[in-house]
Amino acid sequence: MFITNTITKKALETIVHETFLNLGSVPSSSLLDSLKLLGFYYATNAGISINIEDLKTPNEKEKLIEFAIEEINTISKDWESGAISDAERFQSIIDSWTIATESLKTKILKHYKNFDPTNNLHVMAFSGARGNISQVRQLIGMRGLMSDQEGKIIDLPIRANFREGLSSIDYMISSYGARKGIVDTALKTADSGYLTRRLIYTTQDLVIREIDCKSTAGVILLLNKKNNVQNIIGRVLNSAKDKKSKIFLENYKNTVITTNISKNLKNLAPIILNLRSPLTCLANGSICQNCYGWDLAQSTLISLGEAVGIIAAQSIGEPGTQLTMRTFHTGGIYTSENVRQIFAPFSGKLVIPDTVKSVSYRTSHGDIVAKLQQQIKISIISWFGLKKDIILDAGSFLYKQDSTFVKKGALIADQSVCVSASGPGRLKPIYARNFGEIRFENLLLRQINRENKPKVKVNQEEGVLWVAAGKIFPLPKEAKYKNVQNLKINKSFAELKLCTPQEGVFNYTKPRISIAGSAANISFDAVKIFDSLTNCSSKVIIYPQNYQYVDKFTILATLNIYPNLTGGKIYSIRRKSFSHTITHFLITESDVWKLHSDQLKGNVSVKENKIFRARNQNFNNIIVNKPGILLKRDGLHYFFQKVSPYFLSSGTLLQQKQNDFVCKNDQLGSLVTYSNQTEDIVQGLPKIEELIEARVPREKAKLARQSGVLLNSKSGRAHHTTISREKMLLSQYIPDVDIIFEGPYTDKNVLKPKFTVANLVHSICSKSRLFLYDNNLWKAFPLPPQFIPIAVQGKNEFYFINNAGSILGINTKGKKISPTWSNIPLLDKKVNSYNSKNALSSEKYAIKNIISAFKNKKTCDCILELERGKFIYLELVEPIAKYSISLNARLLVEPGSYIDIGEPFTSGLIDPHELLNLLFHYHSRLDGLIVGSLYGVKKFQLILVNSILSIYESQNVKISSKHIEILARQMTANVRIKYGGDTPLLPGEYIKFSLMLEICKALGLAKGTRGSKIPKFEPIFLSATNASLSKDGFLSAAGFQETKRILTKAAIEGKADWLRGLKECALIGRLMPAGSAFLNYKVYLDNIYLFKD
Repeated sequence: MFITNTITKKALETIVHETFLNLGSVPSSSLLDSLKLLGFYYATNAGISINIEDLKTPNEKEKLIEFAIEEINTISKDWESGAISDAERFQSIIDSWTIATESLKTKILKHYKNFDPTNNLHVMAFSGARGNISQVRQLIGMRGLMSDQEGKIIDLPIRANFREGLSSIDYMISSYGARKGIVDTALKTADSGYLTRRLIYTTQDLVIREIDCKSTAGVILLLNKKNNVQNIIGRVLNSAKDKKSKIFLENYKNTVITTNISKNLKNLAPIILNLRSPLTCLANGSICQNCYGWDLAQSTLISLGEAVGIIAAQSIGEPGTQLTMRTFHTGGIYTSENVRQIFAPFSGKLVIPDTVKSVSYRTSHGDIVAKLQQQIKISIISWFGLKKDIILDAGSFLYKQDSTFVKKGALIADQSVCVSASGPGRLKPIYARNFGEIRFENLLLRQINRENKPKVKVNQEEGVLWVAAGKIFPLPKEAKYKNVQNLKINKSFAELKLCTPQEGVFNYTKPRISIAGSAANISFDAVKIFDSLTNCSSKVIIYPQNYQYVDKFTILATLNIYPNLTGGKIYSIRRKSFSHTITHFLITESDVWKLHSDQLKGNVSVKENKIFRARNQNFNNIIVNKPGILLKRDGLHYFFQKVSPYFLSSGTLLQQKQNDFVCKNDQLGSLVTYSNQTEDIVQGLPKIEELIEARVPREKAKLARQSGVLLNSKSGRAHHTTISREKMLLSQYIPDVDIIFEGPYTDKNVLKPKFTVANLVHSICSKSRLFLYDNNLWKAFPLPPQFIPIAVQGKNEFYFINNAGSILGINTKGKKISPTWSNIPLLDKKVNSYNSKNALSSEKYAIKNIISAFKNKKTCDCILELERGKFIYLELVEPIAKYSISLNARLLVEPGSYIDIGEPFTSGLIDPHELLNLLFHYHSRLDGLIVGSLYGVKKFQLILVNSILSIYESQNVKISSKHIEILARQMTANVRIKYGGDTPLLPGEYIKFSLMLEICKALGLAKGTRGSKIPKFEPIFLSATNASLSKDGFLSAAGFQETKRILTKAAIEGKADWLRGLKECALIGRLMPAGSAFLNYKVYLDNIYLFKD
C-alpha cells in the first residue's frame, strides 16, 4: 500500500481498522507498535512550538466586519419601520455576526492550506490533538459572540483576537462564558458518570445464554442503492425479499452480514431485509447469540456468556463523559453550526420540482419563506448549459421561487444540520417607548374568556402595532381647557375652579384649605389634587382672606394647570372621556416631521391619516427614511406624525385597544419569545437524560390521535385543530362514487306487494362534495326521484319505497345498510359545505331549508329531506377529532395535509408516554389486545432507538444501534394491569410483558373449557431508574438506591431473589454467571438451589 498524501488522524484510524479486519489482531498490534516507535523517534529528535510571527491575521477581516455592520444597519431600519419584531432583530444581528465570524474562519483555513501549510499553528490545529479550529479563530481571527452566565448570547461581539489583545470591556464580556465553562466542568462530569451507573443497573442482568431463540420476527429494512450498509454489518439476516418480484432470496437466509455480503445485497437493491434484533429476541431474561450478532471488538459472532448488558450501558454512557471534555477550551464562545447556508455556485435559472410539499414559514429573521416537508432536488442551469443539482433535506428553508434568475453567491436555501433546541419560552412584556395613540395594522384580535381570570385579547395573525407620537394630559372633567396654540412649560393650558359645598369659616395654611362649618369641617390639599395626574403640575390662586366667612358654592380658588412637557406649536387635539377625567391628546411640533414638496416627483395624491412606512411602496415618489402618519398638507409642506412600530407575532397577548392613549413605559402586551442559548458544554447529554429518564416535556407537541387530514378551524372561544380520518381528502374533492339502490325488500308485517317487480337499480354518478353537519363531516349524494318514506305504525321506523311499492335499500361500496330508518330531530336547518382551504366556505354551496332528517338503524348515515320529494343521502366520513392548542403554538403542517398517527403537528417536544399510549390503542383496535400491544411496543421501540441515535450522531459520536436496542428493550419490558380477569393480578400492578403474553396464551388455550377472562393491560415506558428498581429480584435494586424501602417491601412480600444478574452475585460473593463461568451455569444454578435449602 502506497500513500502519497498527508495521513490525518481519521486516515490513520481507517488504516488500523482495515488491517484488523483483513489480517487479524497480531499484524494490527505490530503495525501499532511501529507507528508508536515512529512517533517517539521524531518527537524526540525535534520539538514544535509557535511564536508571535506565526499568528498572522487575514487582511479580509476588516472587510467582513464592515459588511456585518452594514447588514446590521439595514436590520435596524427594518425594525424601525415595523417589518420585524424585537426578537427577530436580535436573531438577525446574532446571525450576521455569526456569518462574519465563520467566514473569517474559512478564510484563515484557506490561507493556511494554500499559502502556508507548514505554519506551526496550522500543523498543531490539524494534528488531531485536543481542541478544535475555533481556538485558532480566536487567536488570529476574532473572538466573536460570547455567552453570559445563563447561556444567553450577548449581541455585542468581541471584534479583537488574542493576538491583537482584548480591551477591558472585551475582558469583562469574556469572563461570563469562561466561568460557565469551569462550572459545567465540575457539575456535568458527575452527571455523565451517574448516567452510566443508572444504565448499568438497568441492563446488568442481560447475558448471552442461548445460541438461537428461533425468532422469525425482526426489524424490517428497505435497502436501496443509496443506503449506508455500515449499520447492518454484523447482523444476522432472517430473510431477504426482492421488492419488485416479491421472491425470497434463499441464499441469504440466516446468514451473518459481512462486508462482502452487504455489497452483494446492495447490488441487488431494492430488497426488503428482515434483520434479527435484540428488540424481537424471544429469549427469556437474556439475549440469544443470533439476535445480537457480531461482537464488535472481534468481528465474529458474540460468545456465549458475554455480558452484553454491561457493554451496552457503557457504550451509551461513556460518550457522555467524552462530551464533557470536548468544549472546555473554547472559553464560552458562541458557535453556530445548526444551519448550513447554500449559495448559488454560478449565475443561472433556478429549477424547482412542481410537486414540492412545503408550508409558508416566517423565519427567526422575519423573512417569509417556504419550509420543505420532504427531501427535494433543485437545479441551477447557466446560460452555457452548465447544470448543478442541489439536494435539500426536509426542514430546509427555500428563499427563491421556481424559474427565477439567481446571481452567483445568492442565498438559495438554509439547510438545518442538527436540531437546535431553543431556550425555554417565556412571556416578554412589550413597553411603550414614548407617549402616543395606539394604531393597529393587519392585527386580528380575539377575546378569550377564562374562568376566574380576567379576559385577554390575543393576536391571531402577524401584524404591527403603531404608537403615534403625542402628548397625553388626563384632566378632571370639571377643568376648563384653554385653546392655546403653543405648548410651553411656563404657560397654563387649563384651569379648575374650586368651590365650597357648605358655608363656614375659610382658612388657608399653605398648602391646605379648610372650611369650619356648623355641620362638618372640610380640609384638603389643593396642590396634591394633581399628583396622580400624568404630565401636569398646578399653581393655586386663593380668593378669600383667612377667617373670612364664605357662603355655600363660593369659589375659593383657581388651580392653573401647567404641562410638564414642552412641544411647541399644537397641530391637533383629540379627547377621550372617562368616568372622572377627560384625556387630552395633543400632537405638537416635536411629534411631527416635515416633508417639502420639492422632494416629490410629479403629482402625488396622498390620503390623510394613513400610515406610511419607511421606503413604502405606495409612497415611493417621496424620499423618506422614516415612517409616519400624514396629518395634513400646509402649502408646500407635508406634516407627518411620528410613529413607533412594534411587530407582533401570532399569539401575542394585548392589553390595549385601537385608539387607546398610552404613556411612556406602559405595558402594551406580552410576546412569547424563545431565547437562543449557547450549546451546553455537555452538548447532547441533557437530551439523552430527558429520554432515558422518560421525563414529560414542559412544552409538549400535539400528537395526532388518528391518521387523517388536518383541518384548521378558529371558532368560538377556543382554538381548535381537527383531524379527519378520510384519507381520500388528499385530493381537492372526493372522486365520483356510485350509489346503488336495489330492491325489492319484502317485509310481510309492513307491506304486502300486490305483484312482484324486477330489481330496480339506479346508478347515480355525481361529483360528490363534503359537508359539515352536526359537527361531523359527510359525503353528500342526491337520491333519485320516486323515493318515498313510509312509516311503520306505532314505531319510529321508516322504510323508503318507490312508486311500485318496493322497499329500496342502499348499497355504497359494498357496505350493506339497513333498510330501516328512524326519524331524528333537526339539529340544524342548514348544511354547510366544506373545502380543505376553509372550514366553512361561502353560502353559495350551502344546503338550506331542511324539512326532516332520518338516521339509519345500523350505521350513522343520514337522509335529509330538502323539499317534498327531494332527498339527499349523507354518508359519514370518519369522526373528526378535535384538539385544543395554545394560540402561540406553531403548526408544523398546513391545513389539508395528511398526518399519520402519533405524528406531531404543533411545535414542542414529543411526550414518549403519550406516543406509546397512542400507538398501543391504535393497534389494539385494529389487531386485538395481544397482537396490537406487540405492534405498538415494537413501533415505539424503533422510534426511541432512532431518537437516541440521532442525538449522538448530531455530536459526531458513533454508537452501534444494537446497544440502544438493548436499553429500549429493558425500558419497555413491563406492562401495567388494568383488569385482572381470571388471574390474581391486581389493577396497577407491574408485570413483565413476556410473562403477560404467556399468561394470556395459557388462558386462551383453556378458554374452551372454562370460559377464562383474559386480563386487560397496557404497556408502559419506564425510566432507566424505575426499570432498574422494578427487577424480579430485590438485591440489585437495594444496592442501587432506596435501600430501606426496597428491603422492607421485599421482606413483607416474602420475595426471593434467584441471583440471575451480575450485581446480585457480586453482593453475596457468588460466582457471576457470565464469561468463563457461564459454561458451568447449570451446575451454578444447582448450587444455588442446594444453598437455598
